[in-house]
Amino acid sequence: MYEGHRIQHRLSLYDGALERRLGVFDGARFPINDVALHPTRPLVAVGTGSYDGGHSFEGDLWLWSWESGEVRRLLGERRDVTACRWVDEDRLAVLLHPRDEEEYPGKEDEAFETHVGLVLDDLRDIHESGFRDPDPRLGALQPIEPASLGFVAAPMHDRDRRRRFDEVLEATPYEERSRVWDLMWLSPERLAATHDQCHVEVWSTRTGERTRHIRGEGHGVQLIEALGSPLVHVLRRADFLEGVEAGSTLFRIGPSGLERVRTFDRPVVLSTDGAGRLLCRDPGGHGRERADVVLSASNEEVLRADLGRYDCFNHYVRLDGQEGLYFLRGTPASSHQHKRLCRVTPSGAVEEVMEWDDRATHLMVGTACWLSAQSIVRAVKVYDPWPGAGSKLIERRELGSASPTWTLPVDAPATDLEATRDVVVFALMDGTIGILDAETGEPRWTDELEVDGVPTFATTLAVQDDTVAIGTADGRVLLTRLERDA
Repeated sequence: MYEGHRIQHRLSLYDGALERRLGVFDGARFPINDVALHPTRPLVAVGTGSYDGGHSFEGDLWLWSWESGEVRRLLGERRDVTACRWVDEDRLAVLLHPRDEEEYPGKEDEAFETHVGLVLDDLRDIHESGFRDPDPRLGALQPIEPASLGFVAAPMHDRDRRRRFDEVLEATPYEERSRVWDLMWLSPERLAATHDQCHVEVWSTRTGERTRHIRGEGHGVQLIEALGSPLVHVLRRADFLEGVEAGSTLFRIGPSGLERVRTFDRPVVLSTDGAGRLLCRDPGGHGRERADVVLSASNEEVLRADLGRYDCFNHYVRLDGQEGLYFLRGTPASSHQHKRLCRVTPSGAVEEVMEWDDRATHLMVGTACWLSAQSIVRAVKVYDPWPGAGSKLIERRELGSASPTWTLPVDAPATDLEATRDVVVFALMDGTIGILDAETGEPRWTDELEVDGVPTFATTLAVQDDTVAIGTADGRVLLTRLERDA
């Protein structure tokens, strides 16, 4: 998923028993570093920010009322706020990173341990206070020790913050959940899911109970029926500080747990065909050659070759279950432009199926599903260098056809598509979920996805007959049913 600066970070406020959500703040565009509850009023100061990866530190300081929903932005500059605390009912102490690596003398990496700060006594929104960029209150700040503003310790690094978070909530019923990567029906009443906090979990759709929850090193990212059984693809992320390389492992979901099937010394991206073969795309890495692999249904390696450049924004597509293993390849194969939909045939040959985009139109962040053996529905975004710009569309294509059967413009990139009978279910990054007529592309129904009045968006879909399973960005697994016309 890519939508530039539309990415948000959510803060949810719960009661002390973690049983009732009091409010949700969705205004943070940068990672949330610290929060400070007002001593007497329903207010929360929210410090956000991060390093941009090249030179600058950016962020915001917000004041949020969870009762009224009022939100104020307190600083006239986008500064990385590393900590905040209430001095009293009317003043807020704030700790900031420098504007960039070169604002103060010293080596570049010293900026990460350098802090400036002040006590704010004007807590109006910047549009009311008039403090615009550059904010005059921040102009003459010099490096300080955090203790000089009453902070008992320097702001925590991510690892320490994570450890402290786990310690505080260890004795509570809290369970952390994050985006659901994939869903798969194991039977009419059993649904498997993967997310960042587990390898796989299985839910009973009849009782609503979770019957299995398997954790371990890494986390599940794909669920796939191949090699004769349901598989979960577990990704181990790289940890360069610990000297750990990224890699992928395939596990069979068995009656007594997960059974290791194959381990890769690099990450892979999977798709399958109707015969149970697996295509394992290699996303590449620094200092090594790419090696895409095809596994037979009996888990034998039958092809190892470089099928062309792969990056997740341009080359991801998963068209499972037909004859052949489908993938996208640029022209030339080392490119991310002028892509062709290709396939590895049952005999191991590689052939082009149809043009995916042309030299004038660069399509990216695609997803697709089958309508029939010769017809697909795909969702794509037309590249634009400005984040958030560029048209988005869903369209039906017949394999080999030079033009779409129908095209539907949409307001946001799609996260998933699923076809069932005569309809296509789709989900967009802006929270829209809907149903299209497969023959005409006409919308039959659309709505904004909410849970208990709080907006979310679907990250994955799985359809079985008239039942649609929805995995969300905040870790929920939802069920709904399609209503057929009489």
